[in-house]
Amino acid sequence: MELHQIRYFLALSKRLNFTKAAEDCNVSQPALSRAIAQLEAELGGHLFRRERKLTHLTEFGRAILTPLRECYEANLNAKELARRFHAGGHAPLSIALSRSIDLALLTPMLAELGEAFPNIEIKMFRGTAEEITDRLKKGESEIAVSEPLSEFWDRIESKQLFEQEFGLLITRNHRLAKKNEIEIIDLSDAHLLGLPNSVLTETLQQRFREMGITSAIWHEVSLLDDIPGLVRANLGLGIWPSDRKYDGDLLVSHIRECPMSRCVQVYTVFGRQHSAAAKTFINLLRANDWSDGSPYRRTGEEAMS
Repeated sequence: MELHQIRYFLALSKRLNFTKAAEDCNVSQPALSRAIAQLEAELGGHLFRRERKLTHLTEFGRAILTPLRECYEANLNAKELARRFHAGGHAPLSIALSRSIDLALLTPMLAELGEAFPNIEIKMFRGTAEEITDRLKKGESEIAVSEPLSEFWDRIESKQLFEQEFGLLITRNHRLAKKNEIEIIDLSDAHLLGLPNSVLTETLQQRFREMGITSAIWHEVSLLDDIPGLVRANLGLGIWPSDRKYDGDLLVSHIRECPMSRCVQVYTVFGRQHSAAAKTFINLLRANDWSDGSPYRRTGEEAMS
């Protein structure tokens, strides 16, 4: 089986027209027809039903389409990898993060990755769960670290890294700062800061609806790191990770009737070939001790084994 035969087959399966497929492949129609016939002979069955303007894939052709496409793409990827390798460079590693992920949790692993691959080019993207899913589908991001993605796609693989608890970030001179725990009723007229489309924001808003609280005011904040400044400006109480460090003028208080937590997971796409850098970063994430939500360093040998 020759690579050009597979290329012609993929072109014809898309066009379903021998003349147009030949034009796309920059060959004559007879040459394309011969290559398809040779491929059918090698595979032992007809791939197309040739019915003038109604040419279409046979059941066998449909069954073999995905494996042949993957074979062709793997060959192209191997050639590109070889080209970059001989040129002395590395393909960029694109990582997608949700807007609520604290980058400090990942910096020790990123530092080890940089030591292992000095010429790596990392591209970092921040976005919503929908944007992250879309980037994974399109191959624009190779790895994602996020809370659970809202859209189901059967090719996405995930592994939980840790569970993180959240509370409300408030100033120490706030009227609620002296309480060990905040009651929901205490927030009936509060101003609150939360990320849009966040499971944490939705959890608290749902609890408000259940309690009949309608007078609370919500501010949308795109990035988690913007919340402390807005809290200090007395614009509201911010949903904030319980274990994240903050300056002495702030504290985190928990809501008695509404515990908030989220699972952070690493996502990849099943069936895609990952670069050596991507595999190493995934191993570093999985090897890390996340028992308290903090990034304990592991040795490079342990993570890369």
